[in-house]
Amino acid sequence: MLKVWDWEVKLDPLSKPSTLVVEVSTRCNFSCLHCFRQASSSLVYADMGLGAFKAILQNAIDSGIRRLVFSGWGEPMVNPHFKEMLSEARRAGLSVAVNTNGAMLEDLAKTLLDNSIEELYVSIDAVDVALYEKIRVGGDLTALLRGLKKLTALKRGRGSSVPVVKAIFTVNKLNIDQLPKLVEASGELGVDELYLSHYIHFAKGPSNIECLSDPDCVVKFRKYTEKMQSRLIDTPIKLWIPNLNSYTNRQCPYAYNKALFVRVDGKVAPCMYLAYTWRTRIMGVERDIREFILGDALRENIAEIWRRNTYMWFKLYFNYMPSCLDCNMVETCSYTKTSEVDCWGNVPNCAYCPYHYRLAYCPV
Repeated sequence: MLKVWDWEVKLDPLSKPSTLVVEVSTRCNFSCLHCFRQASSSLVYADMGLGAFKAILQNAIDSGIRRLVFSGWGEPMVNPHFKEMLSEARRAGLSVAVNTNGAMLEDLAKTLLDNSIEELYVSIDAVDVALYEKIRVGGDLTALLRGLKKLTALKRGRGSSVPVVKAIFTVNKLNIDQLPKLVEASGELGVDELYLSHYIHFAKGPSNIECLSDPDCVVKFRKYTEKMQSRLIDTPIKLWIPNLNSYTNRQCPYAYNKALFVRVDGKVAPCMYLAYTWRTRIMGVERDIREFILGDALRENIAEIWRRNTYMWFKLYFNYMPSCLDCNMVETCSYTKTSEVDCWGNVPNCAYCPYHYRLAYCPV
């Protein structure tokens, strides 16, 4: 039972999460300029074993989970058991989404179709080969395009509407002029939904490419997105634009989707953002993000982990927390320097999370 002023609030005793984001690998075949995995001091490169995955999957089923997302701090498709994991999740009757860099999409397109996955998140970030390979180091744009075209052809051949292809474009100063070209490319590649997400600077990351903190770049971004909206209005492609208008317009994507994040070692975190310790810079302020672990999916019932964190879900559902980014003390307040606690006493501190403010897109 929570007491808030004269109100007494309690979580439904049968409440349970509906989505589980599972990190089956922390390894990656790319080394992208904008990827915050480079800023973590606690990330260990590893693959989840098939036995551990099956145990977590059974736990998810027992806990009432209905949807599973393959995502995390690594590329899920590099796990040698990925195909079998995908099949196991579908045989269990779960709706499945996959978040990928697309490097292995050409080889796995048929597998994705055969398993009727419902959503496929693919990171693109440029439609020019040289620029793509500069941003997504180790990537091959032509291989990604072949994979998307093969997937689209297979979908059409089977008369299938799934997977829904959701392209994520991380905006920075290097690729912002690619936005006009992205509209045409999305139509040609069978993209159903297009998500624009701002690059959030991190420790050791390139500080001179962040658009979000540069007023001139933000003005350019607004102009480009207005044109994109007008061009897409008569197409079936959905466009998601990050919030740049109001800091009061907040919504935690994990709380909204009743989701939990399971790390490669089985530990449960409230979201991917708080799964590891790392350092970032949001709107000019350096911040230490500390890993925040709620439980262990290999040893505890996931629904019970969810229910014993009632207060955290309450603050996230109802935004019962300060709004750091529009506070006049944001640059000096010690509470905003770490994710440990906010000035209202909430643990952890989510009051400046860029995904909460929708400055960046969170695929969950």
